[in-house]
Parts: sequence; structure tokens; C-alpha cells
Amino acid sequence: MLNCKTLSKIATTILLALSLTACANMHTGTGTAGSSTAAQKATTQNAPYFPTSFNDFEVPGELKLDSKHTMFINTSSFTGGVIALEGRVEMASLADFFVNSMQKNNWHLIGEVRYNNTLLAFTKPNKNCMISIYRDSFGYDTKVTVYISDNNLSSNGQ
Repeated sequence: MLNCKTLSKIATTILLALSLTACANMHTGTGTAGSSTAAQKATTQNAPYFPTSFNDFEVPGELKLDSKHTMFINTSSFTGGVIALEGRVEMASLADFFVNSMQKNNWHLIGEVRYNNTLLAFTKPNKNCMISIYRDSFGYDTKVTVYISDNNLSSNGQ
């Protein structure tokens, strides 16, 4: 059986080893330009972006475009389509992002349902947008399906 003095030495050795390991990972504030560039790049990668030619529909950088399930049609009188997005984002904050971003881009929120899934409806002159936010079947990723349209009407209403 170990005596008290031996246990004390073992405990002190373990604490010292843990302390040195923790200090080894501390940032001293004298980092190189490369480390700040990496931080800026990470921040830029998560910056909101416009995934389509609709320059008034902004998406958070954490969501990636699912090109397999995204499609558009462009005619002389109508432009629209379905935008599919996915990523690991909390649903409530994502819905809040879309509400704020759309209003910033002069869209008007005309309807909203939030329960297990979220449905947001927006409009602006000659444009409509519905955003459906839901979890994938495994509950791992958040998926977003956006239905967006622009009637391409001329200024005289034809």
C-alpha cells in the first residue's frame, strides 16, 4: 500500500505535467502574419453570400449550395426556381438570419410558421420568396429549400 508521502509526490507530478501541457497551447500574442491571415480566411469563408443571380437573396456562409437539387428557369417574363442549401446551423438562428437579411434587402415578411420546421414567406414588388427550414432525416444537418420568383414585368405592367 502506498503511503501518504508517495501519493503526494504522484499527485504533484501529475498536476505539474498537466500544467505544462496546458501552457504549451497558450497563445503568446506574438503570432505570425500567417496565423492572422488564417483567422481572416476562416471569417471570410463564413461570410454571407448571394448563391444565385438574385442579388437580394443572401445566405449565411455556413450553408452550402446543393447544386443537385437547385434549378432555375429564365424566360422573358419570369425568372425563378428552387435553391437547395444545407449545413450545420441551428434552425432558430438561421430563421432569424433570413428574416433580418431579407428585410435588409427590402423584402416584406408576410407569413411565418415556426414549430419543428420553419416556413417563411416574403414578398416585394413582382417578387415572391418562400423559405423552408428543416432537419435532415438523421437530425444532423439543417436543410433549406428556397422557392423564389421574379415576374420580370416591365415598368408599364405588361
